[in-house]
Amino acid sequence: MKAIQAKRLYTGSYFIEEAVLIWEDQYIVAVGHKNLLEKYNVTDIITTPYTIIPGFVDIQVNGAGTADFYGDGISEATLTQMSKTLASYGCTSFCPTLITSTDEHINKALDLVNSMDNLNQLGILGLHIEGPMFSQEHKGAHNPALIRVISEDLLAKICESEVAIVSLSPEVAPNEYISTLVDSGIHVSVAHTNATLEEVRKAESYGANLGTHLYNGMSRFNSREPNVVGALLTSKTMYSSIIPDGNHSDFESVKMAHTLLKDRLITITDGIIAMGTDMKTFKIGFQNVHIDELNRCIGDYGGLAGSMITPIECLQNLVWHCEYSLSEAISSYSSVPAKALELQDVIGSLVPYAFADFSILEESTLELKNTYQKGNLFQK
Repeated sequence: MKAIQAKRLYTGSYFIEEAVLIWEDQYIVAVGHKNLLEKYNVTDIITTPYTIIPGFVDIQVNGAGTADFYGDGISEATLTQMSKTLASYGCTSFCPTLITSTDEHINKALDLVNSMDNLNQLGILGLHIEGPMFSQEHKGAHNPALIRVISEDLLAKICESEVAIVSLSPEVAPNEYISTLVDSGIHVSVAHTNATLEEVRKAESYGANLGTHLYNGMSRFNSREPNVVGALLTSKTMYSSIIPDGNHSDFESVKMAHTLLKDRLITITDGIIAMGTDMKTFKIGFQNVHIDELNRCIGDYGGLAGSMITPIECLQNLVWHCEYSLSEAISSYSSVPAKALELQDVIGSLVPYAFADFSILEESTLELKNTYQKGNLFQK
């Protein structure tokens, strides 16, 4: 058994002062006050003056570290590079996200993850299939030529595969598709949609429990027509993800969403190929993208195309600019997404039997010191 003793530890729910975390192989054995060490046969004890926090959980990552999960980039090498890049910024679990693609490339991605026996080691929770059942009005960076309703055969294969989330537009995808996905254990997220509030509520009644990148790619709120934004902000059950990069959503908008949704607001990066690099131009999907003077990822069509914000920068922005407490910021990027995916017993919290995924944080500066994934120190 190994242990790490710290100034304090955040479990995902509360802080423990003078804390210790004990693990064996890739699983947590015990968490509590340092006196716990007396009860276990620990052979290796690490001491740190900093704070232990759960590894971040990102449910929407398209690429990272020069790797892009699309087209020819649908490969184990891409997923491995994404995992390494994310871990270097404190994220230990993620959903590789495939944007609107051909049937051929969707099948390629499904076959890939279905064949891999190291998904847990890489921190992969299952695919997030973002599209192609979207509205043309809010297609964003998705290829309009590929937006469509998929066949029942492809739907069936998705339901039998390592898929965690399907993002779709509820006024485009048949309601029966939503219930079929949900019955198969896949989480359905409302996204890139021109739906009305009533259409979102109907999708919710069929089992949809998420909204993808709140405020972006959806019909806007106004006083007479609440639309998708209004439906998500007033839902009593649905979670919403948000990108706290200051570009996709003004920080004041993040504050408002947090005030309304509280522990149903999930932090994501919507990360792309340029995350963790100094790339200024690159290709995403069918279009060329460049980084402008405001550090925004701008596609040929003129809009935003994902974000290059890193996981630790998300945490910093939430605390420094969005009035989150440290515990709220950490939870929104660990225990909250884990709960939304019904994986709270294995990821997102530092509790016995969960994976030993955690990071060391300097609280005063919010500097990330080290990350452990499945009990192993990540080597940058």
